[in-house]
Amino acid sequence: MIRIFLTLLGLVTAFAASAQAQTVQRDWTPYEQNKQCMISENYFNPSLQMDGSKKWFIVDASIATTILKWHVSGDRFFDEMESPALGRLAQCFDGRLECGLPLNYDIANELKLFDRPENGASTAYFRNPPPESAVRYAMAAVGDCFGSAGEGIYLDEVGLTEAELPIDICYRAGNAMFYRSSSKYRSEAPTMTDAQIAKYRDWGILAKNLIDQRFNKPDEEVTVCGVAPAELMPSFMQFYDDNGYGLLEDAEYIAAQEAEAAAAAQAAAEKQAREDEYNRKSKKERLLARNDYQRFGTLDGCQIAYSYVFNGINRDKMSFIVDPVPDSGISWALKFEKTQAAGQECPAMPQDLGDWIAKQDPKLFEAYGATEEFRNNKPNIWNENDWKAFVERWMWRDQTFAETYVQGGNCQAAIWYSRNIAHDWNAFNQAELDFVGLARVFGRWGAPDKALCAAIPPDVLPLARKTWERNYNQVMREKARQQAEWDAANRREAARRAEIDAAYDELFNWKPPYQKQSELRCYNVEETKYGTRQRCFSD
Repeated sequence: MIRIFLTLLGLVTAFAASAQAQTVQRDWTPYEQNKQCMISENYFNPSLQMDGSKKWFIVDASIATTILKWHVSGDRFFDEMESPALGRLAQCFDGRLECGLPLNYDIANELKLFDRPENGASTAYFRNPPPESAVRYAMAAVGDCFGSAGEGIYLDEVGLTEAELPIDICYRAGNAMFYRSSSKYRSEAPTMTDAQIAKYRDWGILAKNLIDQRFNKPDEEVTVCGVAPAELMPSFMQFYDDNGYGLLEDAEYIAAQEAEAAAAAQAAAEKQAREDEYNRKSKKERLLARNDYQRFGTLDGCQIAYSYVFNGINRDKMSFIVDPVPDSGISWALKFEKTQAAGQECPAMPQDLGDWIAKQDPKLFEAYGATEEFRNNKPNIWNENDWKAFVERWMWRDQTFAETYVQGGNCQAAIWYSRNIAHDWNAFNQAELDFVGLARVFGRWGAPDKALCAAIPPDVLPLARKTWERNYNQVMREKARQQAEWDAANRREAARRAEIDAAYDELFNWKPPYQKQSELRCYNVEETKYGTRQRCFSD
């Protein structure tokens, strides 16, 4: 089980002078030799220092992995570790964390200093290997990685167990522990309580970092977890059953998936080849249809040769340049650029460059920068037919069709999709890429959208139509909802106004009630100095 860790031999040699002061277990067993260790041998990444020595960088500077680094590095540990990691380790010595290390405030204070004393308490302490209690603490997160220093300490004692589970399960659990406040990662992982996440977080973060290819890429692909918290294994196994991981171990299923993926890749390659062939043919026909002025413009022979060289250097599958540019052509082009800038005569062309240019078909000539200039500069166009011709030249493919521009029609859907939704560039063919770019250029220029309908690639329509209708329906639903709210508000306002108007009407039209005389047969006649006279009807 014990094997010399070859990548540490350089360190062992460098430590020879100080090895007498410390007996450190350096025969650490790499991951692929021991399934009970979480860490692969390239986890500690060496970087060459200016003095020729190697410094080991630790990705996950948790206390557990820092203790393992102490075990691996020996006397060099204290010099190699960065202050933030040692600052966290100080919490073990000042009593804030129980890490299997003794309470020692002098060591804790020194570990927090940026410039630590050369002969302080911490320097003397770390000349010794980690104590068994610290090894036990670290093993609860990293597993059995300490070689003979961990003998007598069993996984079940530190809460771990061997886990022959797909590594994806541990990775999902690690993500949930790392992003513990994220409901997304919790929902994608085995069920765990908040207490379990807090208890096993060091293990989870290590699992995430080791599996995540941004941090660590093992020499050999790791397919199983290795070790996991025993308390979480029932949840992990349930997740295994519920999500069909068993199929991933079925040879027939794996073979079928691989065959399906290979067939899909082959079909995609054949489709791309057909499209490339069609595009080259279409482009060639367009280039051949030009006259000499359209082909060469006002370029002289030197400028034409320079265009050939530049396009030859940057040629792709749509280029008609024959054979690679000779080395002399590159040096000649550099001289030409200098003479152009200085207004001097064109430099003489080497013989092999002239022979190379003679191989090219002048009818398929494309001036350097002509396409870029055409696409990047807004044309001086004033009428609808010119804009239409511009669009057709931009697209230059026969697999496009003209569409009438109407509200809610196919063309408007394609334009809306190109400007607002299209983003998956790898999924588009060349015609779709051209149209999306053209639609966005027209938006920046303020050019008429109607002209874009002259050349629409059919492949852009299905998704454009679907997304447009979904957006249109959503807009209509929102308008209907707003209209319903406005109508309801207007009805409430009308009812309130009617209520107020009725109250005002009642107030303004109010009259005091008629008061009847006390004697029903009498009534007042007039006021005199003798008082009110009355008349009464006789019986």
